[in-house]
Amino acid sequence: MIKFSLLMCLYEKENPLFLKQCLDSINTQTVLPDEVIIVKDGPLTDDLEEVLKGFNFSGDVNIVSLPDNMTLGPARAAGVEAARHEWVAIMDSDDICKQDRFEKQLGMIEKNPELGLIGGQISEFTGDLVNSQAARVVPLSQNDIVSFAKFRNPFNHMTVMFKREAVLNAGNYRLFPLFEDYDLWTRMINNGTICANHADTLVDARIGSSMYKRRRGLSYIKSEWRMQKQLKALGVVGFAGFIRNVALRIPVRLLPGGVLAGVYGGFARKRS
Repeated sequence: MIKFSLLMCLYEKENPLFLKQCLDSINTQTVLPDEVIIVKDGPLTDDLEEVLKGFNFSGDVNIVSLPDNMTLGPARAAGVEAARHEWVAIMDSDDICKQDRFEKQLGMIEKNPELGLIGGQISEFTGDLVNSQAARVVPLSQNDIVSFAKFRNPFNHMTVMFKREAVLNAGNYRLFPLFEDYDLWTRMINNGTICANHADTLVDARIGSSMYKRRRGLSYIKSEWRMQKQLKALGVVGFAGFIRNVALRIPVRLLPGGVLAGVYGGFARKRS
C-alpha cells in the first residue's frame, strides 16, 4: 500500500468544534494516513490545543509550530517540507472527509502510477451535514483539467493529494493570498505533472457567509489580478484569454456578499 502524509494547517481563529469533527473524520477512514502533519500557523487558543491533545491517532503525528501567523501559503509550504512520505494529502480543519476518501484516491494512484496531482468532488454544507447546499463539480481528465484551468481553479483544494517531489519541483506553495492552491496547480501543470480528479464526492466542505466576504473587495481584486497575470505568464491563457477573464471575474468582486453567493451558486456549482 502507498504510504502518505496528511497535511492540515491551523491558526488561532479556527472553531474548536469544527476541528474536532474534522479530526474524527480522519480516524474513521477505511485507509488511514501513515502520518498526520499539523502546522500551527502561529500560537493557538487553549481550546484548540485541548482538541489537539484529544486527537488519538494510531499513526505518527508531526506537529510543525510556526512562531507567527505566516498565512496559508507559507504554512502549507512548511508542511510539505516536513512530510516524510512520497504522497501528501491536504485537508482543511473545518471539513469532513468521506470515510473512503483515501481508499478511493489511493486506488486511482495504483491504477495510474504516473499521476502526480489528484482531487475529487465536494459537497458543501452550512452548520450541520444535513444542510447540504451544493456540489462543486470539477473535471476528471487531464485535458479537461488543463482547459478548465484557463477559467478557474480545476481542483477542490481540500480533496487534493499530490506527489511531494512534484510540488517541490514546481516551487512549492508560496505567499499568494486567496489563490495559494490555484497558483500551485497551474505551476505544476505547466511543469508537466499528470493530473486527474475522482468522480465521487470525497469531502463535505463547510461554507458560510464569511467565505463570500473574503471573495470580494479590493484585496480580492488585487489577488485576482495577480492570478490572471500569472496565468498569462505561464502561457495558460493568451492575451485574449487574459482580457476575457479580467472582464468577467473582477467586476463581480464588487458585488455585495449575498449577490456574490448567488453568482457562485449559479456559475460554479450544482445544487443538491
